[in-house]
Amino acid sequence: MKINVEILGIPMISDVIGKKKLELDISGNTVKDVLEELIHRYGKKVKEALYDPQGNFDRMIQVSLNEKTILSPDQHNTPLKEGDSLLLMLLLAGG
Repeated sequence: MKINVEILGIPMISDVIGKKKLELDISGNTVKDVLEELIHRYGKKVKEALYDPQGNFDRMIQVSLNEKTILSPDQHNTPLKEGDSLLLMLLLAGG
């Protein structure tokens, strides 16, 4: 299944991958499967950017599905379909 992935504001990931947008062909069908595929393909630095040392998804990263829905970490088992788009972005705060 092909899923489009875009990385915004997370240079640790986009630097390792070498680009900010890519199309992944994955065997799984959930958001978690996409995250695991990114780690499998691009290694430890991607894992460290996405998860804390205890294995919890970094709450400073938001995952958006098809530019509509923001998925919390407990929703990473959300099923995907061919051609879906995921946007991984770093939350920024200002004041």
